[in-house]
Amino acid sequence: MGLEIFFNVIGGLGIFLYGMHHMSGGMQKIAGTKIKSIIGLLTKNRVIACIVGVLVTAMVQSSSVSTVMTIGFVNASLMSLKQALGVILGANIGTTVTGWILVLKIGKYGLPMVGISAILYLFTKNDKVRTKLLTFMGLGMIFFGLELMSSGFKPLRTMPFFIELFHSFDAASGFGGVIAAALVGALLTAIVQSSSATLGITIVLASQGMINSETAVALVLGENVGTTITAMLASLGARANAKRAALAHTFINVVGVIWVVSIFPFYLQFLNNFVNPTINITKYIATAHTIFNVTNVLLFLPFIGYIAKVLEKIIVEKEEVIKSVTQLDERMLETPNIVVYQTKLEINKIGREIISAFGDIKKAFKENLPADSKEFQNVIDLEDKMDIVQDEIASMNSKVLTLGVEPPIIKEARKNIAISDQYESITDYLKRIVFIHKRLFDHNENLNSINLEELEKIHNLTVDFFNYVDCSYKNNNYKILGEATKKAAKISSLYNEIRRNHLDRMTEVAKSPILVTGYMDMLNHYKRLSDHALTVVEILSI
Repeated sequence: MGLEIFFNVIGGLGIFLYGMHHMSGGMQKIAGTKIKSIIGLLTKNRVIACIVGVLVTAMVQSSSVSTVMTIGFVNASLMSLKQALGVILGANIGTTVTGWILVLKIGKYGLPMVGISAILYLFTKNDKVRTKLLTFMGLGMIFFGLELMSSGFKPLRTMPFFIELFHSFDAASGFGGVIAAALVGALLTAIVQSSSATLGITIVLASQGMINSETAVALVLGENVGTTITAMLASLGARANAKRAALAHTFINVVGVIWVVSIFPFYLQFLNNFVNPTINITKYIATAHTIFNVTNVLLFLPFIGYIAKVLEKIIVEKEEVIKSVTQLDERMLETPNIVVYQTKLEINKIGREIISAFGDIKKAFKENLPADSKEFQNVIDLEDKMDIVQDEIASMNSKVLTLGVEPPIIKEARKNIAISDQYESITDYLKRIVFIHKRLFDHNENLNSINLEELEKIHNLTVDFFNYVDCSYKNNNYKILGEATKKAAKISSLYNEIRRNHLDRMTEVAKSPILVTGYMDMLNHYKRLSDHALTVVEILSI
């Protein structure tokens, strides 16, 4: 009998956790683009930030995912500390949705839900439909797992050892029992790293009569503290603001639990006005979870600004060596579509800097600026920066490709990697052009007016072409292959004309080898620049 109980409980818990994983992962994929839009709503308004937290957490069915994602955004400076605090508070409310899903008494339908979803999944080829079926299968696993755990725990109600064990943290026995139950809830959640999982276990234990309603509520309070461990772990190695956000999450939940525990009997009386635990214990627990989090948010929301100031004094900003150039952060991998979206923004930034570098090169040649000029250094710095940017983009997007995401995200991630490689090559050729200018300057060799005029022509055409490609990429206008090919052909034609004229002039007037080869190399580099820009278009058109 003992072995049968163990198999039912451990099997049910495993299926429940696996179901939570699939449902949360499926919800993230389904809500992917919507999450991006919702996060775009973020302003300095704390209420809107809180609503964003509620919506995102309700969508992905995991406060751990939304808080870790928030820590990642703060660490990447995409979100301010105040915004993050608002989102985290909202996440506490959003996670209560799980409790209300469990209120639905459809445990006996869990296995048919899994079976039907699995069969349809095997015979369906559409990726979006498969994702939805996997999410529905996860939901079925949750209910089936609860049902198995419930049947497994049932015989334990009459065993003296387990009766004694659960009495050791009986919240009905007094203040000490409340604290003990809260600590047990916090510890279990910290170990499992899922408040939804421990909430499900609490509901099963209460529905089987193994714990009373008072203990169930105390366990739920503790679970709100235990869930903060995920954010704390995510903040390890992060910047000061991310650590502040994680500490705020812990502080808010701990203080919230302390004040509720201090008035625990009155809190229970208040809950009884909404639900009678003897009639529907599951609904009672879900109500306790929701009221605690909503009340806590209402209490702390007006003081977000003050909390942020206190945290800034507790965790002082150190002179940090910023290793990352982009605003990509590994914690964003919780939401792969955000990584892909942010990568595009990073490439757009580099695109604007490349346009600026073209301007610096033009000025350097026109005014024959020295090698230590600001314009010269800007181009070199951009190429050095782009090397790091490319590495960070390739690293993050490669990790996205290993996460089992949907084909559209895979396609965009691959494009990001390929385009960043082309942009890196473009900055490399810009750097080569200014180095040629440096070599000519150091040897007191000056291009004549004809050379400068020709260079300006091919320079302007190349800049216009790159700007056309970059804007098209930025505005998602990928159907430009025909027009881009014409523009590239125009640059090739001009390159051939200038090269031919230059070779003709060499037979008329003797010139220094440095000047001759330097000029030809510059022409070749402009041609290569246009080739890389055209390759970007070809990548986009795939």
